[in-house]
Amino acid sequence: MSHLSLYRKYRPATFEEVVGQEHVTRTLENAIAAGKVSHAYLFAGSRGTGKTSTAKLLAKALNCAQGPAAHPCGQCESCTGISAGTSLDVIEMDAASNRGIDDIRDIRDKVAFSPVGGRAKVYILDEAHMLTKEASNAFLKVLEEPPAHVIFVLCTTEAHKVIPTIKSRCQKFEFRRPTADMVLKVLQHIAATEGIAIDEAGLAAIARNSAGAFRDAIGTLDQLASYCEGKISVADVLSLLGATPSDLLLEAVDIVAESDVRGALLFIDRLAGQGRDLGQFAGELIGHLRHIFLLQQLDDAGAVLEAVPAEEIVRLRGQSRLLAPAQVMRFIELILKAQGEIRLGSDPRLQLELAFIAITRPEVDLSARSLLFRLERLEEGSLGQAGRPDSAGVVRDAPAQAEDVRGASTASASEPARAAAGQVKPELTIDKISRAWGVILSQVKKKKIPVYSLLQESRPVDLDGNVLTIGFPADAEFHKGQVEKPAYAAIVTEALKEVTGSDIRLICTISEGLAPVKKSKPPSSEEVITMIKEELGAEEI
Repeated sequence: MSHLSLYRKYRPATFEEVVGQEHVTRTLENAIAAGKVSHAYLFAGSRGTGKTSTAKLLAKALNCAQGPAAHPCGQCESCTGISAGTSLDVIEMDAASNRGIDDIRDIRDKVAFSPVGGRAKVYILDEAHMLTKEASNAFLKVLEEPPAHVIFVLCTTEAHKVIPTIKSRCQKFEFRRPTADMVLKVLQHIAATEGIAIDEAGLAAIARNSAGAFRDAIGTLDQLASYCEGKISVADVLSLLGATPSDLLLEAVDIVAESDVRGALLFIDRLAGQGRDLGQFAGELIGHLRHIFLLQQLDDAGAVLEAVPAEEIVRLRGQSRLLAPAQVMRFIELILKAQGEIRLGSDPRLQLELAFIAITRPEVDLSARSLLFRLERLEEGSLGQAGRPDSAGVVRDAPAQAEDVRGASTASASEPARAAAGQVKPELTIDKISRAWGVILSQVKKKKIPVYSLLQESRPVDLDGNVLTIGFPADAEFHKGQVEKPAYAAIVTEALKEVTGSDIRLICTISEGLAPVKKSKPPSSEEVITMIKEELGAEEI
């Protein structure tokens, strides 16, 4: 006799046992009690959230010998038959394999037959979005006006693929993805009931890895109970899941905090040598960095860090002091980029190596985003005064200078530290904008080359609050007038916000002190065509 899977054994027997879907179960209970059950429902949500289980509970409630009742007895012939899957009044169909028009005609021919032993005949159609277009259209009439004793429950993981005419004939319920804490509580109950000895941290790892699917989490626990002899350790759980131990994630962040390029490359080599899935490691590292970032931003992040053991939160809190929030955000961006390239087929090892090099040695990354990141770190005082290149030609960090980049005195040296910790937002000055003007122009160039050309001879001359004044030479009246146009000014202000993070209003002026515009070569044909199209409303033929 085959073993009864735990997820089948612990399938909810009442509406109260359905976890995390109170908005669905309460509505159904009230409808049953009031006698207002709809003829068709659409249950939408990710896998393992309880859609089919809730559909069977609805069938139980309608056909219970003591019902219709919102709380079926679970003991009568109808209730036990539905639980065992032997009831002739509950018809389950898989639309992935029964998706054609002939299958729908079969339903249409049989709905007129009365229930065998209960009051209602309930059709449960799994993966309803898999029906063909022809089958969906054939299903419409019977779905809209079924016999009084027929209830349809359509379950789907991709509700957007269900045709609108079917949706309009159903009451739709969105099944929410449960939190890791909800999954953990279910696992704790099952482990205690079944007498499965497992570490609390192991259950938490299963809950986090389940991605909000009860069935996946319970199936993993069932597999571990068969796989292990005696108590199940965290190492057993991580081995089965192929997950990365937290020590490796902590080590990765320590390496970045120390800007240890050699250590980073050797670390990735060790991961590859151990046969770890580097794509999965990247995903878990992003989750680890998210926890660190939340601890930096929230005074009480305990409620947000679901199912993370207390001892691990202590270690995360320690690491949150090693990196500035800007570094954490940059690290997440780089790993996300690497993860995207891996999904497109790039070499996982190479992508991780590039990401770690870019975060541990920003000077080798010449992208505009990296330049902005380095500028932010300089402004926050997290790098200190730049030193001279060493024998290898690499610029190393020099000891912290007496004054930070804002010209603060030694007495205010604690301000950059607070800024690096995310407690003080660096003050925006005209000096900072002037130093970053080249980066700002590169962002403008990406958006519109003609605007970039007009700004070549301009310079930031004054900053009053959030109003930036840009100066043009005396013979650049045309350039000034063009940049003042709302469409062009919007491009400049958008680039300013991307670089500075602040909403800045633009004013253009003629500054006598600026050098006259140099007579350069005429604009390219591409620039001329673009200007004619925008200024004169012309169309290219």
